[in-house]
Amino acid sequence: MPLPRLLYVCINDGSDTRINKEIKTLATQFDITYLGIGRDDSQSFVKPFCTQFCLVKGHHKSIPTLAKYFLTFIRLYFSRRYASIHVVNEQLLLIFFPFLWGSRRRVVADIFDSIFLRTESSLVRSLQSLVYRLPKQIIVTDENRKALVPTKFQSKITVVENYPYAFEDVQPKAAADDELLILYSGSLGVTRGTQLLADLIQLSPKVQVWMIGWVYDDPTRQLSQDPQVTFWGVKTQQETMRLASECDYILSVYETINDNNLNASPNKIYDAIQAQTPVIINAEIKVSQFVAQNRLGYVLESYYEKSPSRLLQQLILQKKNFVFDKMLRHSYTWEAIEDKLIRANL
Repeated sequence: MPLPRLLYVCINDGSDTRINKEIKTLATQFDITYLGIGRDDSQSFVKPFCTQFCLVKGHHKSIPTLAKYFLTFIRLYFSRRYASIHVVNEQLLLIFFPFLWGSRRRVVADIFDSIFLRTESSLVRSLQSLVYRLPKQIIVTDENRKALVPTKFQSKITVVENYPYAFEDVQPKAAADDELLILYSGSLGVTRGTQLLADLIQLSPKVQVWMIGWVYDDPTRQLSQDPQVTFWGVKTQQETMRLASECDYILSVYETINDNNLNASPNKIYDAIQAQTPVIINAEIKVSQFVAQNRLGYVLESYYEKSPSRLLQQLILQKKNFVFDKMLRHSYTWEAIEDKLIRANL
């Protein structure tokens, strides 16, 4: 018996860690058609798990690329009937709203980064009630983000956490006791700690940074070219985890510029548990309370660190003082919660 069809709609090229986990899980129960945007498919790790893989070539901020993407969606949407239409983030729900409304009983909204938490605009926020009427299910990444969704839509919410796959290949730490090796991974930019790392590198030649992921601005690009920095490019989650386990810390800071950052649900927290490498996180971020309670890393008093030299001393002094409970390692895995994703799409 053939598997039911699922249309997965996003603007990623198939390299995103969360999207990779979702596609691998959904592919066990669905025949997947993937629609994304990217320059090429060299890092499209999800491609082998899709029956049909459609990557519109270009950048998601390019008008011609978006026009082609829109037309490709229409072609795919009308070419076959899908049991589920899985749409990543509210922007795409808005763009395709007229088409999706007729299929609303089959639409699943997967909210990674909510536009309604990234703006103070009353006009934009007023659209939330309209957009959230559309899907049958809304997926968010943690209970805190669920609580931020308006009460009238709470019955639609499924929490599918940002947990990694279980990881056993933990490596010895690569840095000496008086050195510091920090992993800087994921979306790399000035709001995610670029300046803090630049300050630490300038303080001492014993500070090294390993960068993995997507560079979003010139200051971060300059950081990636520093002699004390190794830029590994884009890696799979398992490759990233192996490198993370060799580091002293995983950087997970967010500038306090909007509610989306304050309510961040970083997979790095749970990567840290599996890799047995503590995080560095700023106290303004709500999940930092979970980090502190479980002794999973170093909590900065503020994103805007006033004394990098003192911080450097403390990071080196405390890097072996963190505990990674076996119960946490067992509980906070993708394998433990992935069935919730499948049920949301049925």
